Parts: sequence; structure tokens; C-alpha cells
Amino acid sequence: MAKGSFANFYRGVSNDALGAYLKRIAQVPLLKKEEELKLGEATQRGDEKALRQLVEANLRFVVKVALRYRGCGLSLPDLINEGNIGLLEAARRYSPDYNVKFITYAVWWIRQAIMQALAVSGGAVRLPLRKARLASQLDDVRADLSQQLQAAPTDSEVTEEVDLSASDLEGALHRGGQLAFLSDEIGFEQRLGMELYESKQLPPADYELIRRSLREEIERMLGSLTERERLIVELRFGLGKEDAMTLKEVGKRLTLSRERVRQIEERAKEKLRVWAKSRHLKDYLN
Repeated sequence: MAKGSFANFYRGVSNDALGAYLKRIAQVPLLKKEEELKLGEATQRGDEKALRQLVEANLRFVVKVALRYRGCGLSLPDLINEGNIGLLEAARRYSPDYNVKFITYAVWWIRQAIMQALAVSGGAVRLPLRKARLASQLDDVRADLSQQLQAAPTDSEVTEEVDLSASDLEGALHRGGQLAFLSDEIGFEQRLGMELYESKQLPPADYELIRRSLREEIERMLGSLTERERLIVELRFGLGKEDAMTLKEVGKRLTLSRERVRQIEERAKEKLRVWAKSRHLKDYLN
């Protein structure tokens, strides 16, 4: 099958066919590690059949990623279609020599494909890719602060956490008199995710596989940091048993100033970016 027609094969998801599509991809068996490695090697040799098998065994994971971006300007079927193209690109590029699981590598290609489509779409959210990433970061910060404060955080509280001035934030994300926080538009995720669980269209084990795979990769990444850098990253992003903490809270815990915590965090992030880039995961930390 030609490259173009092969890609078009994964653009066939429509609203009417979505339910049937989810059921169909859920029936495709997951690959064992040994099978994945063999398919990856065969794909690198130009084996289109192996490429297709590798892609189809991972289509269900595209749905998980796509759910997060529903309500941002594209329909869920369109998001899945775009994510599928990202998955296909990842499968073409993937090599067992990367020493990471395929889905760990592919999830970032899926995400990038979806975000790029949102950036150029004529939908409700028309943000350049850089701003879309910033919006996603702010969404996470806002959610963390809401949990810690037990109330909706003010713009100033959010900007303090991400080290942006209020004017910079407004210039980046202002839309129609309100800041375009993505959490306002994707609160459907948990509800829709539960619907998928209950319908058994996407087994919970699939979600667990993504979490476990990413957790293993995060552990490898954190191993490149010093003990203090790792601790600060874990506290800031809630990677351990505790919830995510603000710069001020981390500083109080470690007897450091807020600014010093921020500096160490930025240094750690840069190390992680270098680590990810060296392993062909340059978009890991976006």
C-alpha cells in the first residue's frame, strides 16, 4: 500500500462510526515486548505489513491522548484521526535501539500531531503551537492550585507559579475578555473516560499500560538528576506520594528561597530536556 493511501486508512474515523471503531481497535491484541521489537526491526527494513501491525496494536492509545484535547476546536473523531497520523509517523521512525517501549516513544508523536492540528484549525481555540503548550502548562498549574487552595486561583497566583507577568500571560492567552485556560474546555475528560471504561470499549488495562510505561521512563529520566534536583522535581510535580507543591511550599520544606527553588527546577528541566533529546524523545517535556 502506498504511503499516502496507508495514512488515509487511519483517517476514516467519523462521528457515526466512532462506537464501532472503538470496539474494533479494542479487539486488536496488545503486542508482547518481543513481538514489538521484531516488528520494529521489520519496519525499519521497509516491511509495510509489520508497520501496519505495529500501528493497529496501538490505535487504542491514540484515543486516550485525544480525549484530553476534545473541546479545543476539533471533534473527537478528528482528534483521533490526527493522532493516528502521529502514531503512524512514530511507527515509521521507531527503532528498538532507542531502548524505550514503543508507546512511550509514540505518545509524544501522537500529542504533537494533535496539537499541530489544533494550532492550524479554524476552531474555537486558534493558538500557535507554543501558546497551546503554554495553555496546557497553565491548565495543570491552575488545577494544582485549585486543589491546594480549595478555591479557584486568581490570575496573579497562577502567574506567580509559572513565573510570568500578568501582562505576558494575558498577551499569550487572552480571548474574549477571559483567559483561555484549557481546563474550562476539557472537563469532560473524566466523565467520558468513565463511559469508555464502563462500555469496555477501551479496557482499563490499556490505560494502566500507558501509566506504567511512562512511569518507567520518568524513573530513567530522574536518574540523570542530582539528589536535590530530583527531590524538587518530585515535589513540584507530585511524582511521589505527595501532591504537587508550589515554589513557596517547596522552599519552606527545604529551607530555600522561592527563587532558589525555581532556579534548581529550571536547571533540572534543562537536564531532562537534554536527556530526552539524546533518546529521541525531544518533545517529552513540552
